[in-house]
Amino acid sequence: MSTRGTGRLLTLAEAGRSASWAALCDSDDLFCTAPWLAVERDAVGPWVPARSACLVRTDGDHVVAGVTLQQFDRAVGDETCRVDKMVRSLTGCDDTLGAELEAALLPSLMCGGWFNSTVLTPPGLPGPAAGAARRAAIAEAVATARSWGSPSVCFPYVDGADAGLRAALRDAGFRELPAPARHVLDCDHPSYDAYLATLPSRRRVRMRKEWRQFQEAGVVTDQVPLEGATVERAAALAHRLDQKYGESSTAGQLTEWFAAIARHVPATVFTASLEGRVFAMTLWLHCGERLYGFHAGFDYEVGRGLPMYSVVGYHLPIAYGCAHPGVKVLEYGISADEAKLLRGTRALPQTLALLPLTPRAEAVLTKLEDRLPSPA
Repeated sequence: MSTRGTGRLLTLAEAGRSASWAALCDSDDLFCTAPWLAVERDAVGPWVPARSACLVRTDGDHVVAGVTLQQFDRAVGDETCRVDKMVRSLTGCDDTLGAELEAALLPSLMCGGWFNSTVLTPPGLPGPAAGAARRAAIAEAVATARSWGSPSVCFPYVDGADAGLRAALRDAGFRELPAPARHVLDCDHPSYDAYLATLPSRRRVRMRKEWRQFQEAGVVTDQVPLEGATVERAAALAHRLDQKYGESSTAGQLTEWFAAIARHVPATVFTASLEGRVFAMTLWLHCGERLYGFHAGFDYEVGRGLPMYSVVGYHLPIAYGCAHPGVKVLEYGISADEAKLLRGTRALPQTLALLPLTPRAEAVLTKLEDRLPSPA
């Protein structure tokens, strides 16, 4: 990679071995790091893209920008990866547009991943140089989309505070649509009690009551690494949750996915059990000073009447974060805004950047924009 001012597509394996690619990634870029790229290379689970690569922009011998590329088609059913389904779920979107969106936008090229979608630049690169590198990488991503036959390109979750990236995307023709906020919880408290003290009195009383309910019911809680038999137990519970919400993933897909994660990414599972039977879990992935909430799962019959999600989703991870000085932030992702804010998260605004590449995609996006509120 010695040609000045050029772009190049790397395979996931090449990017995973590249020290230059690793230098682009920080703790809030887990899904671009070499360990996660190794998970993607295993090509298992419910979110397997039709094609994938890592695009790098070089200046001389130095990588000055990078972006992950994933092309998703109808084979994947989850709205986390399908831009047509993302758009359908937006407030104010008419469901009757669903078939038209699917036909017009797929297979779409997702850039920057389905979390904190961005164009990576190395630390210390001066602002003007970083901006120019980002713009060049965006142009090359669009060119790749055309060569791969994608009628649309998206950066699904762009940081609303990243004015430079948003401007670069707009200048490249991307349209901004409203996207769900990303929730983070700062857990740099000296203890779990210190965290509780930051909450309103009514919320503190509620959370202590939830914990008492677990204790009085004889529930045993634990934190265990994702390995061995824990993989199958966690996947079985996750499948129950997916079934409840109509997701198309199978138990086998989730088991293979969690096994791949266990092979490549440090992960902790917070569990709750009654009489030796695990009935609730949340799966968290480690990256630097951050823990990422990745999946949850519940046995609704065993845990009936108990505050399962509150305990394994909030009490246990937050207590863990407060007790481990190396953990500074819990990443709670999108959705369930009120529940997360009540427990002390910060909501970071995001936008969905979408570029139509065909007249059909342009027409459906124009129709959609007339029905949606403008992003913040």
